[in-house]
Amino acid sequence: MQSPRPLLLVAGFLGAGKTTLIRGLLADLSRAGMSADVILNDIANAELDAASIDPGQAASISPLAASCACCESLDELVALCGTAARGVGDLLLIELNGTADPLGILESFVLLEERLPFLPMLQVCVVDVRHWGERGELTPLERRQMEAAGLHVLSHTDQADRADVRRVEAAIGDAFPDSRRVTAEQLAGALVTKSPPALPVHDPLRVGASSTGLRPPANGRVRDDVHLLSHRVKGCQIPLPPKVHRAAIERLLDRLPDGVLRAKALVKLVDAPGSRWLFERSGNEVSPSPIPVPGITHLSPSLLCMGLQLDPGRITTLVSDAFGNAPVPER
Repeated sequence: MQSPRPLLLVAGFLGAGKTTLIRGLLADLSRAGMSADVILNDIANAELDAASIDPGQAASISPLAASCACCESLDELVALCGTAARGVGDLLLIELNGTADPLGILESFVLLEERLPFLPMLQVCVVDVRHWGERGELTPLERRQMEAAGLHVLSHTDQADRADVRRVEAAIGDAFPDSRRVTAEQLAGALVTKSPPALPVHDPLRVGASSTGLRPPANGRVRDDVHLLSHRVKGCQIPLPPKVHRAAIERLLDRLPDGVLRAKALVKLVDAPGSRWLFERSGNEVSPSPIPVPGITHLSPSLLCMGLQLDPGRITTLVSDAFGNAPVPER
């Protein structure tokens, strides 16, 4: 009988750098002669992130489109995990979408542990030091993601000053003393060596109701206002022309409304033929380094936007102004 494989659940807010962490872990595992099955959950078109991962470094890559996998697509997620358990990968990496509530997933996994033979089940949260605690009404959801994490990685530290990094370190240390900070390199090394001291098993389901936001209403059933926040973020996908100029797509991303919390554009470039490119925006910041995604032919050029109060008509108008066409948005 095959021994249980480790499972690493990667959480973190929109644009924190979860997929970047996954790509780095896969590269390190590959150099060590290991491979992982990967499940990528995103609010809308999860295939965009899947396209950015080198298939030669993963045992399998499975996209899962759902804003709340524990509510909308739990059966599909469990089926994908079951397939991974029977596969050739040495471990399973699951990336949750940026507004997911990991506690809902972990609770389901505990209840279904006989169908999910993974041990240990580990959780890491990717924390964007540029914006930690500044998510407005979604800040409780960002904190929930940390509550579910035994490990955390600070991201975008090269784009923040030392005072901000120290502030975030202190805030997380005070609020989440049971979570251990690790670097991406330390996390990869622990997965390769399977070193137990570096991979603490964390039980977030024991966190008290006062800190999770759970409260029992009059009818006796648990109401979880924080979890409901994950249902409010929606996505819209808008077709783009077959080829665009890099400056034009970056200008479009820069002009998107403030209500767009996260945006991704998969395009072919007139000025860099031969590959498709994934451009990204997190908050109001456009990534200066698009990701090449060669060999992907089944995905059409498109713009994916996520936010609380999206206006697809306004975004479509911006696309039309930028490229002279009037595509119809996909909801």
